[in-house]
Order: sequence, then structure tokens, then C-alpha cells
Amino acid sequence: MPIYEFRCVNCGNFEEFILVGSRQIEMKCGACGGEDMERVLSRTNYAMGSSGPSQSDGASATTRSCGPGQSCTSIELPGHTK
Repeated sequence: MPIYEFRCVNCGNFEEFILVGSRQIEMKCGACGGEDMERVLSRTNYAMGSSGPSQSDGASATTRSCGPGQSCTSIELPGHTK
């Protein structure tokens, strides 16, 4: 099950929530009780594009040419945004 990290807009406290599919849960700050939470990008324990085995939670990277001898990569993160 994916665990997402959120930051309380009111006090800056960080909370983790387990989110499954499109099921809605009540997200409240454990420190101040605020309900205005925003998703933050959590650290990962793998590197995308490595030559060895890696784990993926559904994130995908798309690499394309941005000009002669240059490449650009876009990363799409799954899950809730707020």
C-alpha cells in the first residue's frame, strides 16, 4: 500500500497517510488538528535510470531529445496531489 507524506499548511508538521485507490480518507494534522494538508515529495530508496535492479511504485520517467546531443527527462508521480 502506498504511503504518502503530507505537510500541514497551518503549522508545517509532516504526516504520513496510507492511501488506497480513490478511497477518500480524512487527513488531519496530528499536531494542530488542521485539515489543510499538501502532498510533499518524499525521499526514495531507489534511483531511476540505474543499470541495476530497482523498485518502482508506479512513477515513470520519459526521456526525449531536447536538441542536438541533449536529452530532457520528465517524471510523472502517481497518487493524490492534495
